[in-house]
Amino acid sequence: MREDEASLAWKTGKPSFGRIERLAFQKPKQAFLAIVDDQIVGMASFRIFPAKNNLKIGYVETGYVKKGFEGEGNGGALYKRATAYLREQGCETVTATVRDDNVASWKLFENNGYHVTGFIKLLQYYGLPSAIRLWLKSTLAIATGFHLWSTIPYKSHSQIEEVGIFALLNLLVILPTLALDGSPLDFGLRAGATLLLLTTALIGGLLGTLFSREKWYFSTTRGGLLISILVTVLGGIWPVVGRFYPVSYRRAIDFRRDMGIEGLFEWLAILLLIGVAALQKEQFAFWHYVLSFGKNFLLIHALPVYPFSSFGGKRVWEYSKGLSAITIIISAVLLFL
Repeated sequence: MREDEASLAWKTGKPSFGRIERLAFQKPKQAFLAIVDDQIVGMASFRIFPAKNNLKIGYVETGYVKKGFEGEGNGGALYKRATAYLREQGCETVTATVRDDNVASWKLFENNGYHVTGFIKLLQYYGLPSAIRLWLKSTLAIATGFHLWSTIPYKSHSQIEEVGIFALLNLLVILPTLALDGSPLDFGLRAGATLLLLTTALIGGLLGTLFSREKWYFSTTRGGLLISILVTVLGGIWPVVGRFYPVSYRRAIDFRRDMGIEGLFEWLAILLLIGVAALQKEQFAFWHYVLSFGKNFLLIHALPVYPFSSFGGKRVWEYSKGLSAITIIISAVLLFL
């Protein structure tokens, strides 16, 4: 790829990403371009990472299709070509990171033999050093709400196992506070309050799915673990994202409504728990933690912009901007009470 092509592809692709996401969108070094009438309308950039036993890991780094050129097969052709090329270069498997609810990209990767993969599977295939290198250099470590996709053969977890993974990852996020604080009691209160909030949001989302005709499943994203740990160490709350996703996506008004209701019910469940905590805080120290964490948790579930959007706020925003504004205002007011 020539320098001028890389610069133009980078400039053309910027509007396809949010302001925060653009920070991770770097000028491509290797990429395939989609060109229509002598203009760049899409790109799929890629990298190759070394692994143990002289293996290689292919990584589809960034992909986009310019607005107005979606639905014409450009994205599918780009991902197909990039995946084939990486395999031609000796990559046994190819990986990618994809934001949750990114419907278009999900379908394109599925059509090219990808599926959501766990970090443990990477460890089994490539060993710890290579898996950590991919985790860090692919931005998966800081990309809240992103799934890791791969062509590695993978058997999906049962829903019970997935909920267990969700709980385990969030306990790991809290664990460093035990070493820093040194108080088992404080750690227990923090862990209990966090798990109660997560469980409440999960139950709320589950209730929301009952008002939908869609089929749903629970899934835990693997992205953003490093950010979750850092925020928790600093005294905040930033859990690993786990929520209900529809089995299939549709571009329809009733589908946006169903997604919005699922996100809204999560928010309402947290709001209800905050009310309970406010009434009980004088009796038990545990409820002080629930109330403090809950106010922050409520706000990040309301905001529709990345990196908060994966917690449900974007679903509500895309369903009803007025309703979304109400949840944001209420959450912000409660945070300062």
